[in-house]
Amino acid sequence: MSDLAIKARGVRKTYGRFVALKNIDLDVKSGVVYGFLGPNGAGKTTLIKILLGLSIPNDGEVEIFGKDLFLERNTILKSVGAVVEAPAFFEYLTAYENLYHLTRLSGNISREKIEDTLKVVGLEDVAGKNVGAFSYGMKQRLGIANALLPENKLIFLDEPTNGLDPHGILGVRQLIKRLCRESGITVFISSHMLAEVEQVCDYVTIIDKGEKVCEAKVSDLVERQSRIEFKTSDVGKAAEFLRSGNYEIIDERKHHDSSAFILKGHESEIPELARRLVSAGIGILKISRHKDTLEDVFVEITGKNKTDSVSDRF
Repeated sequence: MSDLAIKARGVRKTYGRFVALKNIDLDVKSGVVYGFLGPNGAGKTTLIKILLGLSIPNDGEVEIFGKDLFLERNTILKSVGAVVEAPAFFEYLTAYENLYHLTRLSGNISREKIEDTLKVVGLEDVAGKNVGAFSYGMKQRLGIANALLPENKLIFLDEPTNGLDPHGILGVRQLIKRLCRESGITVFISSHMLAEVEQVCDYVTIIDKGEKVCEAKVSDLVERQSRIEFKTSDVGKAAEFLRSGNYEIIDERKHHDSSAFILKGHESEIPELARRLVSAGIGILKISRHKDTLEDVFVEITGKNKTDSVSDRF
């Protein structure tokens, strides 16, 4: 089996004159959690449809575990599962019965295999309970169970924690990590919840206006910048001091009676900056190295707030 679960080269897709995807390259290693981000209309849904064999690109190649998706589609998709938006089930059937009927097209799957899969997603104790009585989080888990059957090694999750309460989000997050760690399954997540992607994903790709603008390890992205965070209640005085001292202010985050200034600079510069602030009579509430979040990176790369990236037109 290929070391890459997904390999895409030069994928291009147009709708009339509108170019939805522009020569997208993608390398998704086997056994990782891979995040896929982009603003509204960036082309996320278009690419996912292509990767699932639901749409044909105008140009480009896609391999799934080393096999050409468009030449061996039926064979490949037998090892690929997906949970897109809210999973739908027969609510008058039990969790076990739903999985039994939904997977019959994949061939005869043993009772033991279904029960084992329900155990993997933490639903073994409610296998005989009607799905109509399930919480949204339990239905998400059941959707993931369905995506895992019969022996799927690659699953696509579209907004897997959308609509969940904090407890449900934590449960799905832990499940995704465990699937990769214990079963070697590759999970491809499309989401606008940047904090969740940062928590669960090993790698991330960001696309904007149909083009890939970033592909990297999440840990490398959030560690890439050297910045200092300085918080003070002497806001006006501090702003004047920083500007007159030629400090580069990346951002100012205003609070009720204070502001936090994000400055370009290495943490080794903090002692000297603190000394100068004290000498200038400026009170320091906090001064430390500033660690970027994935949201910081996303906004910087795309120039858009995370709330602009909920869904795609295509």
